[in-house]
Amino acid sequence: MGRRILITGARRGIGAAIAVGLARPGHKLWLHHLAAAEEAESVARLCRDLGAEATLLDADLGDPGAVRDLADRAGSIDVLVNNAAKASNVDFAELPLPEWQQTFAVNVTAPMLLAQALSAGMAERGWGRIVNVVSPTVRMGGPSGPAYVSSKAALIGLTRSLARALGPAGITVNALSPGAIRTEGEAELAGGRDVEAHAPLLATQALPRALVPEDLVATVRLLVSEGSGALTGQVLEVGGGLVFR
Repeated sequence: MGRRILITGARRGIGAAIAVGLARPGHKLWLHHLAAAEEAESVARLCRDLGAEATLLDADLGDPGAVRDLADRAGSIDVLVNNAAKASNVDFAELPLPEWQQTFAVNVTAPMLLAQALSAGMAERGWGRIVNVVSPTVRMGGPSGPAYVSSKAALIGLTRSLARALGPAGITVNALSPGAIRTEGEAELAGGRDVEAHAPLLATQALPRALVPEDLVATVRLLVSEGSGALTGQVLEVGGGLVFR
């Protein structure tokens, strides 16, 4: 059965890998990006090559009005993957309030508003899947800044709350915790030194190898599958054993 799937932050990295991993004939994908149509279009082409329909949607997830408009443009959705995030490595002592607020707007408020808007249609059909991408830094306390870590902790709380609220309607809500994944965004934050930045983390993983976005695809496929109807409210750590729950 073809599914209608919305993936936020799908222009590259984890979001792009998830989009391509879920693309197949009969599926319709909505790929969200922010002012990066050229990158997003290259992902869309890969999805179309695999037989899926792929449409780009541009939106600033830090703006609640734009988030609601994004939901309206996507329309009826079966699977929502809240992957987009604002990274914030600002130290606590220097953390300005606007940085805190914007990080929460993108990382927590936007997933809440999208779930709120799109779960109604899922409930009418008696089936839906929501996957929120979180972070093992919630358990580690770092190395990211407090705004990012706190927002991802809030997203885990939202995941569990929505699992309770939406379960009676046949909707599952889970969180995917990716670990130290090598992405373009990580490299940019580290000033091109992402390999060095990940070295201490790799040393603590049970599987001591660098992880890439494609390592997450099989888990996402499980979470959005027909057979995962009894799996909800969970945080799945896919980080090579970086942390154990």
